[in-house]
Amino acid sequence: MRILYVALVASASSVFAQDAPPQSYTLTQDTIRLNEVVVRAYESNRPLLQTAASVGLLSRRELTERFSAPTLVPALNTLPGVRADERSPGSYRLSIRGSLIRSPFGVRNVKVYWNDLPLTDAGGNTPLNALDVRALGGAEVLKGPAGSLYGANTGGAVLFSGQATPPGVSSVEVNGLAGSYGLGGGGVAIASGRENASLNLSYQNLGATGYRTHSALRRDNVQLTGQFRVSERRTVSVLGLFSDLNYQTPGGLTEAQYRLDPRQARPATRATPGSAEQQAAIYQKLGYLGLSQTYRFSERWQNTTALYATVTDFRNPFITNYERRADQGLGGRTVTRWQAVQKGVPTVITFGAELGHNFTISRNYGNRRGQIDTLQTDDELKALQWLGFAQIESSLPAGFLLTAGISRNEVRYQFTRFSNSPANEQRRAFDPVWLPRVALLKQLTDAISAFGSISTGYSAPTLQEIRPSDLVFNPRLAPERGTSYELGLRGSALAGRLQFDLAAYQFALRETIVRRTTDAGAETFTNAGRTEQRGLEALLSYQILKQSSPGNPVSLRAWNALTLTNYRYRDYRQGTADVSGKRVPGVAPTTNVSGLDLNTRFGLYAFLTYQFLNPFALNDANTATADPTRIATATVGFRRTLGPVTFDLFATGDNLLDQQYSLGYDLNAFGNRFYNASARRNFVGGVRASVRW
Repeated sequence: MRILYVALVASASSVFAQDAPPQSYTLTQDTIRLNEVVVRAYESNRPLLQTAASVGLLSRRELTERFSAPTLVPALNTLPGVRADERSPGSYRLSIRGSLIRSPFGVRNVKVYWNDLPLTDAGGNTPLNALDVRALGGAEVLKGPAGSLYGANTGGAVLFSGQATPPGVSSVEVNGLAGSYGLGGGGVAIASGRENASLNLSYQNLGATGYRTHSALRRDNVQLTGQFRVSERRTVSVLGLFSDLNYQTPGGLTEAQYRLDPRQARPATRATPGSAEQQAAIYQKLGYLGLSQTYRFSERWQNTTALYATVTDFRNPFITNYERRADQGLGGRTVTRWQAVQKGVPTVITFGAELGHNFTISRNYGNRRGQIDTLQTDDELKALQWLGFAQIESSLPAGFLLTAGISRNEVRYQFTRFSNSPANEQRRAFDPVWLPRVALLKQLTDAISAFGSISTGYSAPTLQEIRPSDLVFNPRLAPERGTSYELGLRGSALAGRLQFDLAAYQFALRETIVRRTTDAGAETFTNAGRTEQRGLEALLSYQILKQSSPGNPVSLRAWNALTLTNYRYRDYRQGTADVSGKRVPGVAPTTNVSGLDLNTRFGLYAFLTYQFLNPFALNDANTATADPTRIATATVGFRRTLGPVTFDLFATGDNLLDQQYSLGYDLNAFGNRFYNASARRNFVGGVRASVRW
């Protein structure tokens, strides 16, 4: 899981070819130089050294091998400015530069795409837990508001890619793993590459009994990706996903409960039963189908248009109710690129649009020990979101690169409650907004560049915030808006052995949405005036050793990812209490992740990772504080290729310091139930074997 853009010493790391179709990538080996890594961020398809934005990259090896356990969370946490949480197995939260503050679960303020297809629906929600990391090819994380090209968000965007198979290569891979607390799973992946087509089909399974009481998980995932070159000008791609996920939710604990027995589920009180008693859990089935076409009209004109449809069957027995939800989504995105003749000022113009529509039927019942009781509410929700965007990118004299983009965004919700008599219908249409972004990059030398940017962000409340789990439609919740100022410096020195990526930013956010909980644990949301968010991100990598050898390259690399933040409320009152000047909860002032990566000629490899977070506030009043986090992880493996067969044996020890900690806190939790204990020292081992022909 290391970051491509600072030197990735990973063998067979994946990077995107500049002139290749959007879903393909090429393989390189050994240290990857910044002027060779081509990224898709902001549709630039340029080397990272020429990209005027903060972008974190994760290769397939970083996603799947550094930590062994098939989850996105630890890999994402190696990127400066990015924080992923897991409140219970399968319950993910993703924060980019502090967007965690409004997340009861899932993903807020961040747009997520997969092979150019939107995964974030029109209601603002992203089923990140439906993905299996073993079926992904890589990820790009855009940090900071990316609304000029990706629509409503204030945190950034994530661009996932699938795996691609080179022409003339076919393979079958099987994998299996087992570990502490009942962890087990396996899968099979079949790939076939032809001159004009590539096809990848995988099935992955994962299960665990869980560290805490009532925290079992099971997930089955089937994924299909295909790319077909229909003609010299046209390429058609298909993406299919089916995910069947269910996991138990043990619930948050008070500090006293957490210290006494961190493995317990939330116990009953006089007012409410406990999580295990009510069989609190998530049952989610998701189907996703997407089709895209890239058509090259000429050397200067190209268009990519993608359409998708999604269906979700969702059940959530909770402490106070039982929700059943059926969701259908439709949408698409089209992007056209025009490249000027390479005379005068080389320029690329990008323009397009994105549209999403969701229709949701949600019924809430009483929960009688995990069984449906009497009907409480019967609701119908519709969401419509669209944006149009345009961007110009010009290579100016003296090594300057100017990028200027703008988008227009509209979000509309319709809510109807049929359980009332007569039916109660409410609509919410947010005022259309324009989101500009301007960035200027200067390539100082062949190995160093600097950039600055001004960007705006906008994030309307999601459907789950407009109509949260307290079942009350909130028409007064306002969108967030903010402006970000950023300076960055990246490059390499010492003949490429030392690589660095630095960024400093200030983000002023208005009408910040924050979370509240009721005594029963239901979420509500409110606007919190202004926040001022300042941060510094630094990523350093040093190649201690690098040698070419037959079979496996020899390398030893040390790296460090540092994030410093100062996020505070401005002009915000909570009832009669003024919390202006208080730290925004959920954001650690200091996060530092260090690693050492080793590859030997004999096929032995090792990844060492140490993660530190200093204490941070858990509520707006800053009266509760998280414990410091110190997590050490080590993975060792042995990989050997014998003719067409490659096998890989691996083992990982996680939380080797045996710390009692919480990977995901419930912020502003009623009754101070902030804590969701994570596993103590644990181990996982497994094998991957593949045959290529």
